[in-house]
Amino acid sequence: MGSCSSKTASDGGVETRETRTLDASDVPTPAPRSPRASAGDGAMRGDSARAATEADVADARRFRVARAMRDETSNEMASREAYVEWVGSRARSASIRVRERWNTRSGSSAWRYWMEEETVVSALTTDLEGANVDPERGDLSLMMCAHDALEAPIGEFGDGEATARARVFAVDVFLTVDGVSYEDAHACGGEPESDRARSIEFGLDEAGLTTTHERDAARRLLGTEPRACHSKPWCTLFGSQFSNGNHFVHLPLMAESSYSIDGAILDPYSKSYGHALMCRWAEACEKMGPGTHVVTFRCAPLGVVVAGSEMEMIHGDVGESDEFKQFLVAVEGEYETAEDAPGMTVTFSLSLRPEHCTGRKPERRAQEWAPDWPSDEIEECYVTAMELANTGAPGAMAEKMVPGSKCCHVILPSTDGQSGIAAVKNDEGVIIAHEFHAWGLYRSVLDENGAQIKFRCVREMTLEGDEFVPSGPWLAKDYDPRPCNGLVIKNKAIDEAIARDDAKVKIPGGVEA
Repeated sequence: MGSCSSKTASDGGVETRETRTLDASDVPTPAPRSPRASAGDGAMRGDSARAATEADVADARRFRVARAMRDETSNEMASREAYVEWVGSRARSASIRVRERWNTRSGSSAWRYWMEEETVVSALTTDLEGANVDPERGDLSLMMCAHDALEAPIGEFGDGEATARARVFAVDVFLTVDGVSYEDAHACGGEPESDRARSIEFGLDEAGLTTTHERDAARRLLGTEPRACHSKPWCTLFGSQFSNGNHFVHLPLMAESSYSIDGAILDPYSKSYGHALMCRWAEACEKMGPGTHVVTFRCAPLGVVVAGSEMEMIHGDVGESDEFKQFLVAVEGEYETAEDAPGMTVTFSLSLRPEHCTGRKPERRAQEWAPDWPSDEIEECYVTAMELANTGAPGAMAEKMVPGSKCCHVILPSTDGQSGIAAVKNDEGVIIAHEFHAWGLYRSVLDENGAQIKFRCVREMTLEGDEFVPSGPWLAKDYDPRPCNGLVIKNKAIDEAIARDDAKVKIPGGVEA
């Protein structure tokens, strides 16, 4: 059995955490099967691909497999103390804050909403269930937060000796308005104008499904329409964060203006699908029309377990027995989320105005220049950022997003309410560097879609006598551990930004054309 991550002993010294990689040396590869053909406790999933006879399974009875994530069997597995501790240990800090602030409990979820771009999500939000939502200003975001990770357990070996989870690559969003189901089956991944097939392929890339078996399993599940709940989703969201120690799904639905689209999207959580989702919501609002509506959302993660892919487990001394290999075969397949999964559904009242129902889709505009950037720093920062935009982290990202293009303009924005060159201090309060932030704009030479990329300009400092002086040149850097923020933008929006800034920003020599 292959292993591709280190083991970490728990407090008791028995349970370990390991990423198991299924391969041909472990188990025979079963034929593809439908997630609906799965059997219950101790049985193999699907009549067409049994790796053991019924007698073998009856004799063993040492494992059980859920029919769906968060069904009754799955929830029982999730309630085990070792599993709860393990899920908590791999939760990201943002998930922990949201989960604690929203007071979610094991096996349940909470829905919240906010209507301002600058919102501390973990604190300044409102309970969505039964709420009367009136997005008067045109901003609206929803979030579903689960106490446990989105990848619920789907298999258990022995008496909790091993617990397996599927790899979640997407989340179905079901939408009902005034009792009518919206079954458009949109695929939200990448650019809003992409067709379904292109969006799905982008989404599978974004989710990190690299093997043929993984991608085929995901496509089979996506092609199962209607889903096991007998309806089609309104849309399916694709992202890299659903299987990454995160416990929430962010739904950015409305932004006050084109300039606030990226303010509504939470990077990196909803970055890969946020803009497309807003466009699909604009279509839904046009269909609803003005007035007050009863709206129901349901989030349903989709996951796969296939030979050759990574499968997260906690386990003790299970060895490499034939029974355990049978278990690995049994859990392989595609998994939906149970329709009645606790907390995944929310119903509220939504008031829409005529301006919300035009069907006009938000287009991304270039970022805005900070109005309070110190005038004596503009020339240095603009010229420096232009020189650095094609180097280091932003240069590498630009080459991937818009091959052959060079930065044609720079925007100096406010970041966390701050503008200009700032001092970076270590834990002892000593200045170790100066930095400022910039957006580089790259007009595509291949098609109509260019890029805007946010990066840091950093220069290390050292103390000489009583003054801190530069100890090296300015360098372009990312947001370690996060990459630069790269966004697709139309070439025409880049041209508009150049004209806009040339007219109002006093840059010696004018902006680059």
